[in-house]
Amino acid sequence: MLAATALVVVVVTQWIATPWQVRGDSMEPTLRDGDRVIVDLWTLGGRSPHAREIVVVRGPDDEEIVKRVAREGAGGANRYPDAWLPAESPLESTFILLGDNPDASTDSRTFGRVPRHRIHGRVVWRYWPPSGWGKIE
Repeated sequence: MLAATALVVVVVTQWIATPWQVRGDSMEPTLRDGDRVIVDLWTLGGRSPHAREIVVVRGPDDEEIVKRVAREGAGGANRYPDAWLPAESPLESTFILLGDNPDASTDSRTFGRVPRHRIHGRVVWRYWPPSGWGKIE
């Protein structure tokens, strides 16, 4: 029974949803340093992220960071540097990712567009602190 439970936990946290802790102030006021959230890994397996969704991405230095997907044309195409994060193919989609707190955020304004394969999941729920419990929009 313990082995079956462990297997279920591994499957859920590897392919469906996983807990994650926010580090830094780049997403304030939406998410704060230390917030604990649930990241939906399943949904983005079947579609690309939509504008305004908050995602966990493997950024520069392969560190996992949280950012918001910008709508296309946000601030003009020339506002962002060329992507230096490598795409898996020339046809791979790339996304502009921005922090909600631009003064404290290292994001596409610094490192350019992000290839789709570096986006791991969508932040959907905050469970800590209890005062912020609920769906993330």
